[in-house]
Amino acid sequence: MIQRSQKPNTRRKEFFLIAVLALLMFACGNKQYLKPTCTLPSGVNLEEALAHSREDLDRLECEPMFDSYYGRLMDVAKRDPDIENRRRFSDFLEWANDEGIIDKIQARNYYNRYFNTTFMSLQDDFNVCSSCSEDAKRDLEGELQIELGQKEDGLLRACQDKQAYYAAADQYNSILLLLDATCTACRK
Repeated sequence: MIQRSQKPNTRRKEFFLIAVLALLMFACGNKQYLKPTCTLPSGVNLEEALAHSREDLDRLECEPMFDSYYGRLMDVAKRDPDIENRRRFSDFLEWANDEGIIDKIQARNYYNRYFNTTFMSLQDDFNVCSSCSEDAKRDLEGELQIELGQKEDGLLRACQDKQAYYAAADQYNSILLLLDATCTACRK
């Protein structure tokens, strides 16, 4: 008799377990999951990554992530190097400006920091003597070094333009030498 009373009890547990699982599956099956609207581009094809970025950045909620999209596009470009990437980024920045995502000055700065040998860290109204304190000089040298890294990413890695990158590196060294000489003169 003990065996008979356990079998119905076991069957009730099995039935209960199956009913609970069925309810859970039914509840999960009807749940609506949100798809993220802003997904950074990936892969190794820059043209596809640019198209993806344009589509996402056309949505208002993605516009504040422009820096992240641009950085990811640079990563993709480094895996898909081509001298034409300069033009592709120029077109992308022009599009972003036309769409009102960034202004002309921002577009120019993005392009020049990565694809031009001129250093944007030195502003037009740059006063060398006022930048000769240890902190100011260290900050400027740090900004120049960061920008040289950006030029390495853009000119050398994304475009494989060694000549332009080496010209930028020479300009970087000249700027540092001139800064040191000028600061020495300013202290006298």
